Amino acid sequence: MANVWRITPILVLAHFVVSQTHNQCGEPTKYEGKQLDKIYVNRSEFSNNEKVAYICNPGYTQSEGSRITFCKDGHWKPLTMTCKKKTCSPLPDIKNGRYLQEGNSFLDKATAVCNAGYVLRGDQVRVCEDKGWTGMSPTCEEQNLKLWKCPRPKLGDKGIVKDQKSEYVTGESLSIKCNEGFNGSGDFTCVKNKKWIPREPKCHVVKCPAINILDGKVTTRKVVFGTVVQITCSPKFKLNGAQHLRCAANGSWTPAVPKCEPVSMVTCSAPAVANGDIHDGYRASYMPKDTVTITCKEGFDLIGSKDVICGPDGQWQALPECRLKEILDTSKCGPPQSTDLAHPREEYYGKEFKSGDRVRYKCTVGYRWSAGVSSIYCKDGQWTELQMQCELKKCGSAGEISYGRFEYTGVSFGDSAKAVCQDGYGLIGPAVRHCLDGGWNGRIPVCEPVHCPPPPVVKNADMFDPTDDYVPFGYALSYRCRTGNLIGERELHCTQNGTWSAPPPECKDVICPVPKVPNGSRMMGFRSVYRLGYTVMFTCSPGYKLKGENYVTCGQDGEWTPKLPQCV
Repeated sequence: MANVWRITPILVLAHFVVSQTHNQCGEPTKYEGKQLDKIYVNRSEFSNNEKVAYICNPGYTQSEGSRITFCKDGHWKPLTMTCKKKTCSPLPDIKNGRYLQEGNSFLDKATAVCNAGYVLRGDQVRVCEDKGWTGMSPTCEEQNLKLWKCPRPKLGDKGIVKDQKSEYVTGESLSIKCNEGFNGSGDFTCVKNKKWIPREPKCHVVKCPAINILDGKVTTRKVVFGTVVQITCSPKFKLNGAQHLRCAANGSWTPAVPKCEPVSMVTCSAPAVANGDIHDGYRASYMPKDTVTITCKEGFDLIGSKDVICGPDGQWQALPECRLKEILDTSKCGPPQSTDLAHPREEYYGKEFKSGDRVRYKCTVGYRWSAGVSSIYCKDGQWTELQMQCELKKCGSAGEISYGRFEYTGVSFGDSAKAVCQDGYGLIGPAVRHCLDGGWNGRIPVCEPVHCPPPPVVKNADMFDPTDDYVPFGYALSYRCRTGNLIGERELHCTQNGTWSAPPPECKDVICPVPKVPNGSRMMGFRSVYRLGYTVMFTCSPGYKLKGENYVTCGQDGEWTPKLPQCV
């Protein structure tokens, strides 16, 4: 009794430790555009109900949701905080000059350009950063400069120049429009030394990101506009999506890139016929349309067809029956019969039995003896009742998977265990193990880190944190346009499927129509061309009042947002 009381506290303590360990959380979840508060960065374990806080990345500000999440039963609760890019206030107009502006969001760039006959004094390039525009407002001063002449760009069949001049002098500008499938449209200004800013006016063919198909292949590695590729899957995999893709003018594949998924195979388990055997021996599973031959043990007659077929639904079609032969000599016992869970040992097959003979039984495949006598006796032409009890065999644990786990239907004969990897890891090996008579079949699979193909290159854009090598799950990068405006997602991250979170963005000029409000006028924002991010302020003539917002901004779709006001 004293030993029991000494053991009990140890068991309680062990249960408490296991429970506490089960409820603990590992490192907090990583989110794109967000980071853990510094006080939590160097910790790898957190207790149940312990909280952590996130902050937005530099250049972003919290827009909604809570920045707090907590550990609950070994898992981190999803973070509800969302972050949006910070914006900078509109840049002031430059007298005798203008800004070539990408927009007014974080990391957007504005390049100052003076009119012909004027020279720039001050910062030519300003960038929208976390605390506003860098640098100071420049000025354009009149000066007798040498007029450098820039030749008319030659675009061939890639695009057109929107005027008829053969050359341009310092300060003069031109616009080019590239044809479908080519990047580079925009405005350019001639400066000293016969150079164009922000870059040489050229049209470059659009490229789509390289296609990497897991468990499949692509007919060609070309990724330029207009290319058509064909996707084929490896054996035992089927295509989920379109087989033929085309590189579109926006630099993405259309339709979307498909996947090669494993073909789900329906199988039949070994057929079970009491007092019968499979002629060619047992197998763990059979494919649809497979045929097996059933034979009956000595002393039994086959009722039905000896050949049975595995059906498309995983069931055997029309299994026969092994029925006991009629015994004429009442002083002898016929062959001992099998039950659902037990059958006579093999050494008794084909023998004759007289009163007093004993037959020993054993459990069928997948079962083991649990209780009762395993023998029966022949008595006056009748067999005594079998008292033997059999129970399902147990396989125990299917094994441990680094960065993954098994999800069990059970651990007994006939049950299965499905392997599941953590986010950011892909399964290599069999996904499902089955508990058979001799234990779990197959080998323990492994979970290997997911990686993405090299990040897509965007024409006329700089890539921040680029990499050409191994790209792990969660890796993030961002783009910034050298010319034009960024359309699409500025930031991409490698997802758990081994693909990038969004198609690559585009760098192109967005121009809104000249804003006109009847009975009103512009108070601020006079320009000859209105690009993405430009803001205009309106006022109404005497006797009229403004209906709507007095500020409007040129949006990504080339429309004013909010819509233009009215003077009523």
